[in-house]
Amino acid sequence: MVRRSGFLRRMMMRSERKNGFRTVFFLLSAVLLTLPYQGRTDEFSPRIHIVTPEWEGQTHNDGTGFFFEILKKIYEPEGVRVSWEFANWNRSLNLLRNGHADAMPSVWKEDADAAGLKVPALPLYIEYTVAVFKKELFPDWAGQNSLKGRSVVWYRGYDYHLRNPLKGIIMHRMEIPEEGNLWRLLDADRVDAFIDSRIDVDRYVDTHMVDTVVYRVAPLWGQKAYLAFSDRPSSMKLMHIFDKGMARLLASGELEKLHEKWQVAGFNASAWEQPGEIVLESP
Repeated sequence: MVRRSGFLRRMMMRSERKNGFRTVFFLLSAVLLTLPYQGRTDEFSPRIHIVTPEWEGQTHNDGTGFFFEILKKIYEPEGVRVSWEFANWNRSLNLLRNGHADAMPSVWKEDADAAGLKVPALPLYIEYTVAVFKKELFPDWAGQNSLKGRSVVWYRGYDYHLRNPLKGIIMHRMEIPEEGNLWRLLDADRVDAFIDSRIDVDRYVDTHMVDTVVYRVAPLWGQKAYLAFSDRPSSMKLMHIFDKGMARLLASGELEKLHEKWQVAGFNASAWEQPGEIVLESP
């Protein structure tokens, strides 16, 4: 796949912002007017404790990264300190479900519902899911149906085969721990393709000089990903602060700048307003 240059990608994102920016101001007003907080102040502590896998470019041990910077810009102006700890995906969900943390980033609503967690009105970002494969194995790629009957791998716990865009497509699937390397399996021809989030694939392609003549990164779908919260009274105010802060970042253009800073492609402000969880635009 021929990837867009950073300059061209930024220009396209600015164009998308102009097309959908008027509606963002309506979004800001709607959030502020329809999401009043009615919790008790004695249930609230001025800290939000995040549990998350350690993702390169998104959640770093020193508190930097795309997700951490968004959360600090939302909560710190409200006097709420952001703290964090790291665990793999499944353990993070369990810690949050059992009340040992306040929130976890990049969780789809269906996963939050299944785990008994809460999500705010607005997503944290739009997560695009992609398939990666050698071009010679899929000369006539036609979307997710091309994966039927193929050997496909992803990280354990992500359960892509249960997601609506892939549900019902029979694949020879394999799951590996998060510390495993999907690219090595593909390079060694042990699988036909792997599925992962675009944000991680793009970063790997950029930092490891992947030969895009040999490999293709094909979009599958986009989906709203949330900051999921534990089901307890203090989460109500934390979610209220999140929605107000996210609407502010969208309306000011600061969220777009954070996407550019951390090289997270596919920003489109109007995606935050689309009904449902699946985002229609291709990344």
